[in-house]
Amino acid sequence: MKKSIVVLSVIFGLATGAAYAGDADVLKQQDVRACEAQTQQKANQKGQQAEKSCECEIDNTDYEALAEAKKKGDLAKIQKIKQEAKEACTE
Repeated sequence: MKKSIVVLSVIFGLATGAAYAGDADVLKQQDVRACEAQTQQKANQKGQQAEKSCECEIDNTDYEALAEAKKKGDLAKIQKIKQEAKEACTE
């Protein structure tokens, strides 16, 4: 589980950097693609769990606030938004 969280964090981090000036829809689509890429690499039960986990995080991410934080370059706010989404999926 920790390994997939680290991989997910790296993927989301890359998406974050690439979409600095993007809007909420672009950011969400990047996260969806990252989730799909991660689950395609895993064809077993863990892959299905990873897919559900990242889908949950996508569903619980406020992409409007994320886009605004990216435009402002507020890294602390970006991390907070992503952390809140992760925490919502672990309860």
